[in-house]
Amino acid sequence: MKTGGDGPPTSSTSAPVKAPSLSEEEARRIVKDLTGKYAAGGSDTEYWKGITEGPLREQALAVLETSRKYGTKDEARPTNSPATDPAVRTWTTGKDDGSERWILGAHEIQGYTVGDASNKVELRWSLYHQQRPGAPWLTAFIANAPETTALPQVAVGPDGRALSGGDTAGLAADPATVCGQHGDYLNTDAGAGGVKWSQDVTKTKEALAGSLTRIREEVGKGGKVDIGIDVNRTPHGPVWRTTDGGALVACTTVNKVYKELAPGTSATFSTSGWAGTTGIPWASYTQRIMNLTVLKIPTGASGEVSVAASSRLPYSFEGTKHTG
Repeated sequence: MKTGGDGPPTSSTSAPVKAPSLSEEEARRIVKDLTGKYAAGGSDTEYWKGITEGPLREQALAVLETSRKYGTKDEARPTNSPATDPAVRTWTTGKDDGSERWILGAHEIQGYTVGDASNKVELRWSLYHQQRPGAPWLTAFIANAPETTALPQVAVGPDGRALSGGDTAGLAADPATVCGQHGDYLNTDAGAGGVKWSQDVTKTKEALAGSLTRIREEVGKGGKVDIGIDVNRTPHGPVWRTTDGGALVACTTVNKVYKELAPGTSATFSTSGWAGTTGIPWASYTQRIMNLTVLKIPTGASGEVSVAASSRLPYSFEGTKHTG
């Protein structure tokens, strides 16, 4: 601060420089590059730390640890892969100084489900994050839409950046707490938590309850079952605002199932998601699955919160071989 004679004080501090928005071409290049690196995979911890963060890093390292414990041979995947559309759609957001930049990407990929040997083309929604200018871009989240035409309907501001955050008071659920409410509703007796869930969510809850009944039947008389859930109660990444005034939030949970088969019996996997665990009779095992879900929150108190995209990825496995 300086003064000039008797005149008013003047400031020598200049206004902060606003970083230019990430161009569509740059965003698409980043998405394609990281998609290729993620698909290529690897058995090195530092490799995964160099291309992932958050839920995906946690999941990738857990799978890697399981693979090292039971064998590093990759699990067999289907052949005759279908052709996929190389087109990539992207939406970007971040701070004015160029930090905390995020990309929401949507593109078609060949997909698998845990325990499913078939292949299919799916529309993948992915989140990519850069903490500060010059830092590497990392893949943080992936979820598959129910239809290949189900693109994220993200609102975009005059500067070309996606709208995020803002006033959320008029939404059907609070983005800050809806992830925890969703996990509780599906996996516990907590109830709806004041949220009006869509039919697809209520059907998923019913399916999970039915699955628990089947699991208890599968272990046989004298067997044991233990079910657990670890819910990340806050969304990962920004609250993406949609063209209709709603919001998209990324949520994660990890489900645990422990099975101890009845004495004298065992379980053998033909596919599992963990290299080195198939074709082996297991007397007991604990498997964990990571669920990555993008929730769509509409406007209005009476609106239904629904699932826009979701994926189930193998997380970890621990087992005791059957020796009978």
